Amino acid sequence: MKNIVLIGMPSSGKTTVGKPLSKKMGMGFVDTDKLILDREKKPLRDIVIEDGLDKFLSIQEKIVLDLNVENHVISTGGSIVYNEKAMEHLKKFGFIVYLKLGIDELEKRITTERRFARNKEQSFLDIYNERTPLYEKYANVVIECDGKKVDTIVNEIGTIYKNNVKREMM
Repeated sequence: MKNIVLIGMPSSGKTTVGKPLSKKMGMGFVDTDKLILDREKKPLRDIVIEDGLDKFLSIQEKIVLDLNVENHVISTGGSIVYNEKAMEHLKKFGFIVYLKLGIDELEKRITTERRFARNKEQSFLDIYNERTPLYEKYANVVIECDGKKVDTIVNEIGTIYKNNVKREMM
């Protein structure tokens, strides 16, 4: 059975949806941002601030390429789509789900202390516009999340995934 890989902007709900989705599907759960935190022993924002964006993206790539799990829901960092090699690795053994939210909803969710992988001169809107086509490129399915509750999103992904797995088995 393939993994379910969640991609999307920061604060799009990848971890929030991923945990109950893993329970519903009887799968394990992995958060790649937590793997980075555990390995580097410092918050991701500190890596970006102290070591730079390129170093962070390099660490993220290594973590994802080293990931070798089956039957898991994988919550990825929002910037993973910048790394083609990492995305191809995830796609090999995973069903890629893009949790799509409009910019207005995302901006409501982002807190001022929240840091994410970006160049200093980029606004949140710049990142949104830059990443959206990449999320859509890699996704097997796009889930429109605006105005939906977590359990609704979980059920929607579960149904689509089960239908997809059945189709592949035929």
